[in-house]
Amino acid sequence: MLEAYLGAGAADGGPARAIAADPKAAALYRPRYNIAPSTVHPVLRAQGGRRELVAATWGFTGRFAGGGAAPSLLANARAESARTKPTFRGAFAARRCVVPADGFYEWSGPKGARRPTWFHPAGGGMLRMAGLYQLAKDPDAGDIDVRFTILTTEASADVAQVHDRMPVLLAPEDVDLWLGVGDGEGSDADRVEALLRPAPRGSLAARAVSTRVNAVGHDDPALLEEVAAEAAAPKAGAAKAAAPKASPAKAAPKAGGTLPLFDLDAGAGPAVPSGRTPRR
Repeated sequence: MLEAYLGAGAADGGPARAIAADPKAAALYRPRYNIAPSTVHPVLRAQGGRRELVAATWGFTGRFAGGGAAPSLLANARAESARTKPTFRGAFAARRCVVPADGFYEWSGPKGARRPTWFHPAGGGMLRMAGLYQLAKDPDAGDIDVRFTILTTEASADVAQVHDRMPVLLAPEDVDLWLGVGDGEGSDADRVEALLRPAPRGSLAARAVSTRVNAVGHDDPALLEEVAAEAAAPKAGAAKAAAPKASPAKAAPKAGGTLPLFDLDAGAGPAVPSGRTPRR
């Protein structure tokens, strides 16, 4: 699917761009419907001048955890500051990746009664989220772990009614420039940064879905079934009972109902998010 959706050649009806799949990524793959930070997910990166699909863990490891506390996960990075922010600038310069997905969830409504919405391509197909990756050593096994974060930007007209941030979505013809391979080799930072913009109006469709998405343990096709807007808005008490317990390290949502995942700027996020955390 990625080969069919990537590169200017594919967009113009030409030959698909070849992608090498890491056996580990291939072995781990299965359809997923509810992915949260700390989950292993395939990402596309450039390595040695070729495109490859590798298994990676969602969330950069924060440098500010101490005192024996579990490392904080940075699920996303703001596109406006990723190029210069110390936490992300090295990855922005040399370790950019694409996170494939066919949609993402966001929430709206008052605390305790949030309504989930699934955003997906209006014409079907796949989203190509702009991401960064880092290489971190596993403290137990000693192996090198690939970790990724998703870049976010201001919400497009399609998403703004639900949230003020959204993932950066790349057009097929922009993927090589973002990865720095093929026609994108030697691209300057200004051209790359110019790709970090909201998606065009009309490119995403929205669907109200079940609040079962709120619990990370639910991971089945029924999560994507459309429900009436009224059914998607649970009573406050029911929503509280259905949501898993929040991690003590969880960053509190900002006043006004701002959702944490798409509003973090190198802030701490939980390894296992609460049911209110937006996910893919």
